[in-house]
Amino acid sequence: MADVHVVLVAPGLLSDHSIIALEEEERHHLQVRRAVVGQPVKVLDGAGGIAEGRLVREGKEFAAAVGSVERQLKPPEFFLVVGAGDKDRFAWLAEKAAELGVTDLVPLMTERTSSVATGVRETHIPALQRRARQAIKQSLAAWAPSIHAPRSPTEAAELTSASQRWLGDVNSEPPPPLEPTEPVIVVVGPEGGLTDPERAFLHGAGFTPVRLAPDLLRFETAALAAAAVVASQRPRRPQ
Repeated sequence: MADVHVVLVAPGLLSDHSIIALEEEERHHLQVRRAVVGQPVKVLDGAGGIAEGRLVREGKEFAAAVGSVERQLKPPEFFLVVGAGDKDRFAWLAEKAAELGVTDLVPLMTERTSSVATGVRETHIPALQRRARQAIKQSLAAWAPSIHAPRSPTEAAELTSASQRWLGDVNSEPPPPLEPTEPVIVVVGPEGGLTDPERAFLHGAGFTPVRLAPDLLRFETAALAAAAVVASQRPRRPQ
């Protein structure tokens, strides 16, 4: 059987029985993999759309000719709010968050991240969003997470009304069970932790301290642990 290539298109382009021009990055990947006209493709838009099709040429460039488009519902709300440490490590986290079903990844601005020279800034968000979208090609997820601009603790607490509100804390008890479709928001502090006022604010905003691992973790590892805990209790995705 011929290899099935997975390609991304921008949200809004997928429609039944259409030919979709591919972006330069996707065309480059196909060239590297020595794709040829007629090979099967799976097309994802990162916003719930999935379609089967085949590669065709439009002029000198690859395009995807697709059949019927399947629309999948957005997964249960899962906000992962993470101390905005080193941007390269945060980019790695964006990929893993996409694979684990995070719906919204939010860099958290804190007192201890404000002086980090390599920390996540608003100008980094488009690149982080691209990393997250590319990651769904591996997991074949219909939805990519939304990567938000950096938010303060006050702003982050107001992003969702989810009743399950967790705050990573190595000295606390493990997280409680989740209902499969229950909305949840998890805050993971930066390396060095949150300050006492930041922690006190989040406690007052309804966040329950939970232990994500036996030992103190780096910010991206703690965030990955939180994502895995939530993912393990989510409904299985359609295949």
